[in-house]
Amino acid sequence: MNPNLIILLCVIPLVAGVLNVFLINRRTASRIVGIASYVAVLGLALRFLLYTAPLDGAASILVSQMGDWQAPFGITIVFDSLSGLLIAAAATVALCSYIHSFSSLDPAVERRYYHPLMQMLLFGVNMSFLTGDLFNLFVAFEVMLMSSYALLVIGTGLKQMRQAYKYILLNVLASTVFLMAAGMVYGMFGTLNIADLARIVAEIEADPMRSLPAGFTALSVMFLLVFGLKGAFFPLWFWLPDTYYTIPIAVAGLFGGLLTKVGVYTVARLFPLIFASDGTGSLIDGVYTGGMSQTIQVILIVAAAFTMFLAVLGAVSQHEVRRILSIHVISQVGYMVFGIAVMSGNALAGCAFYMVQHMVVKCALFLCCGVMEKHAGSDDLDKLGGLLKRDWKLGVLFFIAAMSLVGLPPLSGFFGKMVIIREGFSEGQWYLAVVGLVTGALTLLSMLKIWSYGYWNPSPQDGYPAKTEPARVRSGNRAAYLGIAMLVAAALFLGFGAEQVYTVAFKAGDQLQNPKAYVTAVLGEDAYDHAEHLILVHHEDTQTPETAAKTDADITPAPQPADTAEGADAVGRIARASQAEVSP
Repeated sequence: MNPNLIILLCVIPLVAGVLNVFLINRRTASRIVGIASYVAVLGLALRFLLYTAPLDGAASILVSQMGDWQAPFGITIVFDSLSGLLIAAAATVALCSYIHSFSSLDPAVERRYYHPLMQMLLFGVNMSFLTGDLFNLFVAFEVMLMSSYALLVIGTGLKQMRQAYKYILLNVLASTVFLMAAGMVYGMFGTLNIADLARIVAEIEADPMRSLPAGFTALSVMFLLVFGLKGAFFPLWFWLPDTYYTIPIAVAGLFGGLLTKVGVYTVARLFPLIFASDGTGSLIDGVYTGGMSQTIQVILIVAAAFTMFLAVLGAVSQHEVRRILSIHVISQVGYMVFGIAVMSGNALAGCAFYMVQHMVVKCALFLCCGVMEKHAGSDDLDKLGGLLKRDWKLGVLFFIAAMSLVGLPPLSGFFGKMVIIREGFSEGQWYLAVVGLVTGALTLLSMLKIWSYGYWNPSPQDGYPAKTEPARVRSGNRAAYLGIAMLVAAALFLGFGAEQVYTVAFKAGDQLQNPKAYVTAVLGEDAYDHAEHLILVHHEDTQTPETAAKTDADITPAPQPADTAEGADAVGRIARASQAEVSP
């Protein structure tokens, strides 16, 4: 396969966005172009993913050097298992929320720049997942954020403008810190290419005569601050609940599914490779893994625990569906940070799987909330009720999505949380695992609260004359239900097809933990030789007589991801067992 084709994942939404500018006021034509763009991106992402992460073979990485300028001097685009999973999920979420918006968005708003902005948002997200250097990551972030700024004020309500001002101000500050930190990286290492940085850090770690530059840990904390704000980590989450509360529901679903995952992705991509290093890397079963800075690990552990627990407490205390779902976004980001904090291959794989399933499920729940608002004219639980009798199809879709979020087996959330929590216990982070279990129970409580008030209880207007006529679901709402049904179908696939998805996720976790695969794919086969030589020499020098006898057994070729995925086998067994239990 020609690796240069991966740039189509960015070019297609960019071209569609430009084309939609010329189709302003032509809703049908704009919709056709938009749907064609999302379907094309989804199809290409799945095609590339099947090529780079086959279910019965070893993983590979596709690399394209723009203009044939070789790394680290040119622009590098990298497609691996993690990028493929997230781009496919992002395209699915964008397609479904886009279709849903045809019935929920004000036609006057849709006629303007909504369609170009949606395409540019996906362009920025895909570029963030694909770029191989820090400067272009900054550019991709800015494209994504500028599109989100415009989508935040679409409709121009007073509440929207107030919250958009806070969102824009915080992200401008974060972008400034990002640019400063990138400049400091270039000053320290002379490169911004991610693979080149990983190579340099690995060589320094393996050489006992060298050490990482002074201030490297402080620089890592700066990056964690930037990405933590974009990912809504504790205590940088305060902008999210009010922001998602005010925007059109289709845009809220898209934001809830996508934007925080970009921040989590950058931490998962950059920290195991580069910024969590402390110069104490080790060779385990022939595979080099960098040492993890105690400072960074403590920050990640604290952020994961408080993000999970405090956010879910906030969700339980709320009485409006949008606010509950918005605060849940934060709580579930905590599970992803949990996986990164453990930083084993299996934990990173669990983080990758959980990101994919959360993108799909959270967007589905937001879109369900939009239809609930249409039925009752409000998302206040005191004004809802009787929806199961009035619209049983919506009730079924909401219940499946809600239980997927909670993690009821055999739905997708169960497999996402199971691997992360199991790794927490096995890697000594049992207190995080306990917090994760308690958070799961409170998530169930908050979802049952929405279900009982909104669907199960009788309507508050039953038996009383209505003071105001509730908003009715308009005719022509098939698009709304179609978007939700597609997302719920995708969530069911992630649950019943967890074995296949986890096979790819474990390859992603292995690639994140092992810098050699990423470095050699971008810089060439010989690029990692010096680092590997230093690692082997240092490993032999530091062996004790008892361990020396095991040298030949230890220094073996790196196992293929498909062979290392014993966790995937375990997940597969559990998935098959769970599916057998629910089969008639």
